[in-house]
Amino acid sequence: MDKKALKIKIAKLFYQNKISKIEIGRKLRISRFKVARYLNEALSEGLVEINIIDNSDSSIDLEDMIEKKYKIQQAKIVKTSASYEQTKKNIGKAAAVLLEDLVHDGDTIGVAWGTTLYEMLNSLSLNKKIRNISVVQLTGGLHQVEMDYSPVELAWRMAKIFRAKIFQLYVPAIVGSPHTMEVLLSENNIKRTIDMFSRVNIALIGIGSMVPGPSTMLYRDGFINKKDIEIIRKSKAVGDINSYFYDINGKECFTKLKNRTIGINLSQLKKIRYVMGVAGGLNKARAIYGALKGGIVNIIVTDSETAKNILNMN
Repeated sequence: MDKKALKIKIAKLFYQNKISKIEIGRKLRISRFKVARYLNEALSEGLVEINIIDNSDSSIDLEDMIEKKYKIQQAKIVKTSASYEQTKKNIGKAAAVLLEDLVHDGDTIGVAWGTTLYEMLNSLSLNKKIRNISVVQLTGGLHQVEMDYSPVELAWRMAKIFRAKIFQLYVPAIVGSPHTMEVLLSENNIKRTIDMFSRVNIALIGIGSMVPGPSTMLYRDGFINKKDIEIIRKSKAVGDINSYFYDINGKECFTKLKNRTIGINLSQLKKIRYVMGVAGGLNKARAIYGALKGGIVNIIVTDSETAKNILNMN
């Protein structure tokens, strides 16, 4: 059989008969690598044509543009709904699907906090068996925040879903003084969780905004006051991740709060293989832009209107 005929035969077995490359190799007594090469050549030589009919309201092109502009691993864009609450639910659902594909045996998942991460957990239901998962709480708790949205609760729920070992931080996200922080970090159980930060290979984070007004739950729930906000504004912060603030270029803003904050910092996040930012809404566009530009997140799940806004920023 000449090469052209062999390529056509392989293409028919693969595309029409739905036979795997390994089975085709066995049937024709050639390696699966040669099968794959001949399939690629059949496409490039025009022996096979693939037509994709897309009648959906997808955001694939928008996702591609976000990925290329910010050089990130993946963008997932959902349709913006009339209701912001519905938009958050849509983002959460998409993030849950993405996470299920991302997680494999032996992974260590870091979980922060936020209302959109809460929606992600509401949609998360595993369809595959995954073993030996660890879940690490990435930031201290916020006692004024509703229990549903707290990092303690979100980490616990995540561990329950994955039947995972859990490492939690039973401390405030922001403490009263640097001395208090030093004392707490020396406690063995707290230190054990902090040490796990270096083993996290998937981090799930929310993104708080400072513009046009502070949307961060730290402020909304009374954890930091107006005086703190004014100091943060002067540092030109546009957003926060895990209570660490950064500017429009994704560079950390150094405020007095940093010396009182317990949780994974921005430099540590940048060392993690997958950092998924889960956030949407036009009020968070600048905060998301900064997180992308600064390389703090390398996977983003957001809504279409926010994504379009981010694409137009320089």
